[in-house]
Amino acid sequence: MSSVDKSTLLKELVDNKVYVWTTRADYFPKVTDSMVLWTKDKQVIIDPEKIADKLLSLKEKVDSVKSEWKNIVVILDKEAFRDEVKEICTSSNLSFLNNKVPSGIFTNFETFWKRIQSLNKLRKFIESTAFEKITKKEQLMKKRELSKLELVYEGVTNLNKLPDLAIVVDAEYNSGVVKELEKAKIPYIAIANTNLSRYLNTEDLLVMNTNSYESVTYVLNYLLK
Repeated sequence: MSSVDKSTLLKELVDNKVYVWTTRADYFPKVTDSMVLWTKDKQVIIDPEKIADKLLSLKEKVDSVKSEWKNIVVILDKEAFRDEVKEICTSSNLSFLNNKVPSGIFTNFETFWKRIQSLNKLRKFIESTAFEKITKKEQLMKKRELSKLELVYEGVTNLNKLPDLAIVVDAEYNSGVVKELEKAKIPYIAIANTNLSRYLNTEDLLVMNTNSYESVTYVLNYLLK
């Protein structure tokens, strides 16, 4: 997928509805107008050519970070995309946060890392012979504790330092995460709808349809694989 030429990429963007987005009620023209092809009635159409150019540029950036064995974390915690994010990132050996991103995860990394260590320690204990020696009730409690931790931290158990690059899908929905990344001075790629209400670095901003399952999964596969 990532080796396609631009003409093929354009066709695939259209086929996967990456360019279709929103009603004018959710449109902030001062922020995303440079990416818009045209508006008609209550619809806003994003320019596929500009999406393609931006994707090609961002793909180079992601590949460069991966080639240097640096840490990338993908952030998309909407339930509809949860399994797909896990599958894509796991197959590409990338970290991910796909469920209820904890507040302060990047600005208070030391506390976050202690939770990861607790998760890893608990997982090892459950896999050990010592686990078989505790009562059934205690085993059940430990398994429940692990499930709660894994629900949030499963995708970042190997993230032992701040990531070198974050990819935030739906930057408006995850605006708090974007602010944390900026405060922690972590480079990021922001993927957003035309409802983005604040200015971000346009060099690393992709405006696209983030409501469609087809659209989001296509772009993540293109960027990460």
